[in-house]
Amino acid sequence: MWPILQSTRPRTLPLSMSAILAGTLLARPSGCFSWDLFLLLIMTAVLLQILSNLSNELGDWRKGTDRAQPGRKALSLQSGKLSEKQLMQAIVITALLAAVCGTLLIYMAFGTFAGLIPILFLGLGALAIAAAVLYSTGKKPYGYRGMGDVSVFLFFGLAGVSGSYYIYTESLDPEILLVATSMGLLSAAVLNVNNIRDFENDKRFNKITFAIMLSRLYKTDSTRPAKVYQGILVVLAVVLSFVFSSVSKGGSYFFLISLPFFAIHLVWVRKNNRAGLDKALKILIAGILVYALSLF
Repeated sequence: MWPILQSTRPRTLPLSMSAILAGTLLARPSGCFSWDLFLLLIMTAVLLQILSNLSNELGDWRKGTDRAQPGRKALSLQSGKLSEKQLMQAIVITALLAAVCGTLLIYMAFGTFAGLIPILFLGLGALAIAAAVLYSTGKKPYGYRGMGDVSVFLFFGLAGVSGSYYIYTESLDPEILLVATSMGLLSAAVLNVNNIRDFENDKRFNKITFAIMLSRLYKTDSTRPAKVYQGILVVLAVVLSFVFSSVSKGGSYFFLISLPFFAIHLVWVRKNNRAGLDKALKILIAGILVYALSLF
């Protein structure tokens, strides 16, 4: 059982929870909160992230990308604690559980599967499952073509925050998109840290991440462009949060308690590379969770 748990990468799961927490806390003033919906939202989001993590491990293993990375803790397939067949079975089970939870969530929220909105949410759920699986698997994984940042921005930001807000309120305040965008930028920053850490290994196996695309654009073999991009993502997220706090009636500046996390994270990213960025990743995820909770 432990190898499966290791492959879920538990330390990353607060990221998907944060998007749901943000949408939930933003919807709280409307008086539409429901524990049933909240638990189903959390379960669906976490299962989708686990599905992505499991599929990512399988895809990278098959392509050789993660077979040997000095300085990094071996994953379940690398250590031989899990076979491809066992991991594939876990992926199928997780996908089914995510589909069941998502479908039940939509029915409980809207009371029907008929109508444009329920159908759109069903389509979004199916797209989320496909995106989680196809990031690293298949003949043309989009994570190997620099599109991972876009996917993370959309699903962990816009869809996660705005979608959960709509589930509660059956409405969408344009101001909510400011927070949703901020969460998407911060989530993309999480992926970018991973890409900076794995920069050399990814180049070796022709995994074209956005970090590598930036290095090619600026004709350098260093991670400096990706580190500048990291700063832009985090700073822009903070700026949009200031805008939300200024224009929204329910907005506050309590999110400022997350700024020390983001500042320490950026300093750590500037000074470290490769395995040294693992701590920067933990600090950023912790900061995102604090940011989401500050919206209460």
